[in-house]
Amino acid sequence: MTHRLLAAATLMLVTTATAWAETEGVPNVKTPEPEKIETQIEETLADIQSYSVEQKNQAMRVARHAIDDLNQQVTLLQGDINSQWKELSQEARLHKQDALASLKEQQADLESHYQTLQNASEDNWEAAKVKFQRSWEAAKQGWQSLTAPSPAQDETP
Repeated sequence: MTHRLLAAATLMLVTTATAWAETEGVPNVKTPEPEKIETQIEETLADIQSYSVEQKNQAMRVARHAIDDLNQQVTLLQGDINSQWKELSQEARLHKQDALASLKEQQADLESHYQTLQNASEDNWEAAKVKFQRSWEAAKQGWQSLTAPSPAQDETP
């Protein structure tokens, strides 16, 4: 429980700091690179799938770090979307809102499967990894949807 509160507080601080640091007309130098994040997601999944139950602690550290990194990147991307909101068409706004809401649900599901993986015993380790893998893949698809080019983005001079 304390870990969740600490993670939530950290996320709030990162979000606030990002919002305060943004200034109009100045590009955000911390903009996530979608392809880099997708590669990290794939590598993390491959790493976790390779761990045996005897390596559970190492798998959990890798998974926690990856989830935290994904959460931070989503927060940064949300800030970028917010700063570009005026330039987006109504259709693009709806697409981004839907994609962001979907990704947030996938993040919550991923967190749930992380807990399942953490609580897994030798008897259900492989099944827990499969569930975590499916959840991780869904989060990857959510990330791809959110970072895909917006439909009918308005061009402003």
